[in-house]
Amino acid sequence: MNDRIQNTSLLTGFYLLVFTAAVFAVTTLLFLVNVTVTAANLFIALAATLAFVWFAAKTYFPDRYLLYFGISLLLSAVLFFMFIGVSGHYYDLSYDGQTYHQEGILQLAGGWNPFYDKPLGEQGVPYAIWIDHYAKAGETIAAALYAVTGQIELSKVFNFLLILASFFLSFAALAEVLPRKRGIAVVFALLLACNPVSIYQSLSFYVDGQLGSLLICLVSLSVLIYLRYSHYLMIAYALCMALAINNKFTAIAYVGIFCIGLVLALYIAQKHALLKKMLIVMSASAIIGAAILGFNPYVTNTVRDHNPFYPLAGEDSKDVVAAFTPTSFMTMNRFEEAIVSYFSQTEGNSTKRDETKLKTPFTFSMEELQYYGIPDTAISGFGPLFSGVLVLCLLVLIMSFLFNIPRTMVVLGLLAILFAAVFINYAAWWARYVPHLWLLPFIIALLGFSFQERKVIRGISSLMVGVLFINVAMVSYSYFSLQSNANRNLKHQLQTLKQAEQPVTAYFSYAFSNKNRFEEFGIEYKEAKEEPKCESGMELQDSGTIVCTK
Repeated sequence: MNDRIQNTSLLTGFYLLVFTAAVFAVTTLLFLVNVTVTAANLFIALAATLAFVWFAAKTYFPDRYLLYFGISLLLSAVLFFMFIGVSGHYYDLSYDGQTYHQEGILQLAGGWNPFYDKPLGEQGVPYAIWIDHYAKAGETIAAALYAVTGQIELSKVFNFLLILASFFLSFAALAEVLPRKRGIAVVFALLLACNPVSIYQSLSFYVDGQLGSLLICLVSLSVLIYLRYSHYLMIAYALCMALAINNKFTAIAYVGIFCIGLVLALYIAQKHALLKKMLIVMSASAIIGAAILGFNPYVTNTVRDHNPFYPLAGEDSKDVVAAFTPTSFMTMNRFEEAIVSYFSQTEGNSTKRDETKLKTPFTFSMEELQYYGIPDTAISGFGPLFSGVLVLCLLVLIMSFLFNIPRTMVVLGLLAILFAAVFINYAAWWARYVPHLWLLPFIIALLGFSFQERKVIRGISSLMVGVLFINVAMVSYSYFSLQSNANRNLKHQLQTLKQAEQPVTAYFSYAFSNKNRFEEFGIEYKEAKEEPKCESGMELQDSGTIVCTK
């Protein structure tokens, strides 16, 4: 029974991850032959996913593969339609989401081929520097779904699909590590998947949360490959790699370090045959992911701007973090910045922050919770109780050293890999840029639970899990309640405009996505290029859009 549950979870994780990666791969491969986004892309990807899971089911359920293929397909389909409903109920009210993310989706769905067509910057498209040059897996998969549905907000469903994939795959991995502790495996997998960054970006088109989910998938697949290798795990690993490195520039470094971690583990365990296979898979995935699937931006950036990571590197590079960095951080190194950030009161991103305010671990204020209603919480971005979790992590590590040094050294080796993948980013103080730091307490909690005979350390580990659960619940409640209120206000405003005399005059500021919303509500408008002076009007919720009705 346990193996059936574990393998069903694995197949469901395959469905969700492979489908998302296949949508991206199909779309970009069609770009190579100069075919733009169409509704067919999604269905080609679905067919490829079904074929993959069909053969995987035959491996994991040789006697009853049809049943479990169907069960995992039904579960995946139910979750897909459930969360596509959630996604469509909410507008993305984030700054970046309403500017270049949604604009990129609309341009791709409208026929722009980033591999061959003229850069959008040469066509006068707003915020084109980010659309032209950034990695765009998130926008590509969203555009493919938008081509099918015609409703852009539904495309946020991929945020939830990757959260769910990280849950099912991490449960499969944890069930392998903890074969007699399925309850702990479920709780850990749920908390891992509910990374606060993934939660408070789930209703937006930001991609940091997607990357956090993908990195959890990658680590989970690494564990499964190490413990119970199969060709299907290897293929899923390769697809996860390719999708991640096209999600954000920084993912190349993160994925590379996690790959090194798996290579070292296989080498130490003297699994040399498997090591050779994985080196080939990793190398091929990196090359195909960057040079073919990532032709834009990595190749086009190199050709046009002489650096694959332009505009964040190279001539006239831009520092997108500097303006939001507290001035008090200027005298600190990246390690000190991270410690101060995660032990401080929660704050949103701001260009006017002089210093942060340290707080006592395990404490929080109601004011702090409002900052989890936005997708780019800057200070203490892993939740109001994360500093307390870090204190408990330190206690478990100290006690484990006293009880079993060799076991603790193994865990320190894992933490060294994780810290390398975190602090390679100079902005490790900002949670959205290092969402995989969320793995830290779970690695240490597993160490604590490994001491069967030591009730105190196991008790502290249990307390840590309890605090993590409360922390995630607080972030989730704050985010969804604040987003619900904001969306309710915006929908009321749009209904009011629909009943006003048409056409209205609209100055869209940065939120050109409101043009789509006007069309959906049947609101006729005349666009103003400068902010108008109104006798009667309103500013739309969280978008800077000014609308004059008179």
